[in-house]
Amino acid sequence: MANSTEQGGAGPKRRALLRAGAATVAVAAGMRGTPSVAAPADGAPALPPAGAATADGASHGGGPAARRAAPSGRWDTFKLSPAGRTVVPVAVHTTTGSVGNPAYLIKKSGSAHTRLRGQGSSVTLDFGREVGGHVTLTFGDTSDPGQSVGLTYSELSTYISTTASDGSNGGSNNEPPVSYSAAPGGRISTQTSVPTAGTDAAGNPASQLRGGFRYLTVVNQTAGTVDITGISVNIAFAPNVADLRAYPNYFSCDDDLLTRIWYAGAYTVQTNIVASNQGRVWGPPGVGWNNSARIGESGDTVLVDGAKRDRTVWPGDLGISVLTDYVSLGDLQTVRNSLQTLYNHQSGNGALPYAGPAVNFIGNSDAYHLWTLIGTTSYLQFSGDIAWATAIYPQYKAALDYITAKIDSDGLLNVTQAADWARADSDGKNLEANAIMYRALTGAGPFARAAGDAATATAAATKAAALKAAVGTAGYWDGSAGLYRDKPGSTLYPQDGNALAVWFGLVDDPDRAAAISTALTKRWTSVGALSPEKSDSAVHPFPGGMEVHAHFAAGRSRSALDLIRLEWGYMLNAPQGTASTFWEGYRTDGTSDYSGSYMSAAHGWSTGPTSALTFCLLGIAPAADGSATYRIAPQPGGVGRAEGQLTTPAGVIAVSWRDRGRGEFDLTADAPAGAVGEIAVPVTDARSFVVRVDGRTAWDRTSRAYGARAEAGSVVLTGVPAGSRTVTVRRR
Repeated sequence: MANSTEQGGAGPKRRALLRAGAATVAVAAGMRGTPSVAAPADGAPALPPAGAATADGASHGGGPAARRAAPSGRWDTFKLSPAGRTVVPVAVHTTTGSVGNPAYLIKKSGSAHTRLRGQGSSVTLDFGREVGGHVTLTFGDTSDPGQSVGLTYSELSTYISTTASDGSNGGSNNEPPVSYSAAPGGRISTQTSVPTAGTDAAGNPASQLRGGFRYLTVVNQTAGTVDITGISVNIAFAPNVADLRAYPNYFSCDDDLLTRIWYAGAYTVQTNIVASNQGRVWGPPGVGWNNSARIGESGDTVLVDGAKRDRTVWPGDLGISVLTDYVSLGDLQTVRNSLQTLYNHQSGNGALPYAGPAVNFIGNSDAYHLWTLIGTTSYLQFSGDIAWATAIYPQYKAALDYITAKIDSDGLLNVTQAADWARADSDGKNLEANAIMYRALTGAGPFARAAGDAATATAAATKAAALKAAVGTAGYWDGSAGLYRDKPGSTLYPQDGNALAVWFGLVDDPDRAAAISTALTKRWTSVGALSPEKSDSAVHPFPGGMEVHAHFAAGRSRSALDLIRLEWGYMLNAPQGTASTFWEGYRTDGTSDYSGSYMSAAHGWSTGPTSALTFCLLGIAPAADGSATYRIAPQPGGVGRAEGQLTTPAGVIAVSWRDRGRGEFDLTADAPAGAVGEIAVPVTDARSFVVRVDGRTAWDRTSRAYGARAEAGSVVLTGVPAGSRTVTVRRR
């Protein structure tokens, strides 16, 4: 994340919710079983009443749905989650000094140990991917008595060291080797063994949980020999699931890099789901780290910003990571726990925290306040949990009133509490904050109506319309640049503000949206898209994920996919990386943009492509108007095949499609009653193609069934019955 709990920062940091497409979705009776003129007489059954459970275990209004594992397939080979909670290293990265048989710890062959002989000898072990938890070491009887070993950790190979772990504590980042006695025939567990040096938290051994690392270095700190017979890590993240690989949703396409990126995003967020009592202590210790803080106050788990650090609930990060969680892991209970914890720390004036406990910065970020509101409305849309939404509504309303009071007479939000995601110049009427404000207002309508507050819903819609009009006339737009200025008169054209304006529908002119998309692509570098609101050399996947969604929303799916391959492919394949998770932020030369080793290499806010690939490429997206229905609308972007599923409050929606070339297209959708409002299939020329549903003509130059209409390169169908349906596009 970019909280400025970064070293040298002024205190912790620092978007991104949902826009299914550029146009609002008209909620129709499609796939509901509610007979329409075009629906067959044997329409699907009606939606169960609120709170009832469907046959597949989905819940309707009584809390997050039960999660069931998705079907198995070739996509399972792309999963990075380990099969069990005990993992062992897969390679020896380096050794220093006199090290005998280092490969024993990997292959368990030859002599029955790895020997470190003499002070300073070390072995660095590679777990092959990001892991996190407590380490166990066992020692041979042949070790010399009175010896000591030190442990250091690193996410990136760049920062492997025998003298320090990569930075994580948020203060001094003075994290020398954590030392333990290595008795002959003995055992060290970082959960229970008392450290002898390297930490200010020796009195609480469990505090030495290391949340994220790929590399573990063991250093002999004494003059004798230490014989190591075994090393393992007990995975601590996602403690609320028995099987880390049992995702309820899946994604697959014929571009393996895109599939890898989808699963790496899912795994990144999985490493960010932590036990409520395993967060980072704040203020930071002088020496070492302490991961024993209580950071959640509802339930057993919360969704934090990063595996290594900050291990804290940050609302801005939730703007991306909640979407990733939803489309892959489906752990909405953890999302609710995180939101509830933030509301528990609401100020009397309605202000919500910039960061949750133990950081507990309250009321100094208007942008992050808004992200909590967006997360709240998204949680309801994704879960159908009316009970929680109704209970939290008085606090939500107080928070909405607090922030809308900062909207000036010109209709624009004037930011007075300027902490944000490490972008510069975040006060005043900046574009990013106004785009987030717009999204919060459009989400407030459905949420308020669900709570029975029609007046607030109407007022929010009025404010949203006024804000959109104000952005259009206040001098933000620069036609020659094809981009919005950060503020009227500014020379900064931000990535975040422009991307959010398109993604969140603040721009409803398709030509302007396309112009923004085109202009953003011209700023790409060899390692990703520039984030000039941070610096001229910054490449930050947080606003980068917003840009991916913006390209899709602008109807430029090829640009979206090209950026995913470029930026996220770089992180996934970079030799210094984790080969499994996505980084907080870096520079155009590939180096850390967060005080060297302090950068998090498993940061949920950097996983925007995972939700974009499900919502836009595969094409299963929640309705843009915040209602409970979904829209199936693939945007192939040159991909030939895709399939996957999404678990919704009404049940599972499964989609597979094939682009046959020459404009012909096959789609199969299987959806429960009440789940899908519209199906849109790509049609390059509505006059030259016929669209059929289960063999029945729905479009042939004009509507024949299912309310078919031509719209922006697609034919859109409503009222398609529930169940398994096949939609084909063929030349006339």
